[in-house]
Amino acid sequence: LPSAMALRRRALPVRVVDDCLLVAMLKPDEPVEIKSLELLTGYRIRPAVAPKDALFGALKKYYGNGNGKKPQKMTKAPAGVSRKAAAKPPKKQEHGPVTISVISNKGGVGNTHLSIKMAYSLARKGARVLLNDADLGNADVSNKLKIFPKFHLMDFLAKRKEMAELLYRTRYGFDLIASSYGEFKLANLYHAQKLKFIKHFRTIAQRYEFVIFDLGAGIGRTVMDFALAADHTIIVTTPQDVISGYACARAIFSRFKEIEESMEGKLSNYEPRLTFSPIMAINQTSNLRQGQKIFQALCKAANTKINSREAKFRIKFEYLGAIHYDSGALRTAEIKKRPLLNIMPHAKPAQSIHHMTSKFLNPDTDYFPKVKFKHPLGRFAAILSRRF
Repeated sequence: LPSAMALRRRALPVRVVDDCLLVAMLKPDEPVEIKSLELLTGYRIRPAVAPKDALFGALKKYYGNGNGKKPQKMTKAPAGVSRKAAAKPPKKQEHGPVTISVISNKGGVGNTHLSIKMAYSLARKGARVLLNDADLGNADVSNKLKIFPKFHLMDFLAKRKEMAELLYRTRYGFDLIASSYGEFKLANLYHAQKLKFIKHFRTIAQRYEFVIFDLGAGIGRTVMDFALAADHTIIVTTPQDVISGYACARAIFSRFKEIEESMEGKLSNYEPRLTFSPIMAINQTSNLRQGQKIFQALCKAANTKINSREAKFRIKFEYLGAIHYDSGALRTAEIKKRPLLNIMPHAKPAQSIHHMTSKFLNPDTDYFPKVKFKHPLGRFAAILSRRF
């Protein structure tokens, strides 16, 4: 980068990684800044947050002060959202919100932590985000954030409140629909409740660009249907629970085939999706290479044990990334009941999540399947409203 540009943007190119230029920055969540750096360098940019003192010291070492002037001090952004995002909200998307479901086969692998971190990271990037605690009966999101709204999803399902009354604006920049403890289980939703949820959810969801469903652990039919109804299905696993993660993907794939075959027979002009592409997130890794190796093993297992025996449908894993295990950082987040990215943005797990959410903001990514329905959220409604 030219000296003046590097100093003005507080951006320090570090190295090329997988054809992407790794750039240390103070504010790596500004899309305009990233795009301008891509135009300047000719590389796709992979931003990484850097401590202020270290970054300014490195800029001074490699670029000088720029006409004898020191870089100006950065003003602190409000909690939960960048200054730029707060000043100018993003434009409304015409195609409806991007829905993301986060699921795991067993508890303790970190799917709720991932849901919270993704919601916070996307909100920091300026997106309008709704986090839906769909693990009814556990209220895991509320517990981890120490946020207990007066009304929750059970109040809606029991016809005590409208869905709009459930929306709770958190101080972290995203909205939350909370659940409660021990009253209900998502697996027990009956058909009328699904229809009620869909009708009101489709109206509420238009306010947002991203809707994240934190689903309960396990592979109950209703849980899997919620997972498949979303645009993107993220399966969280760990190095210690790879077999459980693979079993989760295999079970959802079986349900995926049932649904596609049923919709092909019942919906006119419906083109079935022949490939199921769950997105794998490998949590609690010792390093990024370990996550890549686990993902490659999962792909190999899917090809030899599933795809080789299928005539029509296939499963193709996508890779969201690996999340470095930092027990100290996680313990701090648990104690303070705040998102890790909010209290320790420089920690390795936080930077991993920040990079992961950037993929969902890139329309060229493989994660965006072609929409087979004319209206937004059409697939979501079709799956959850039918008796398959």
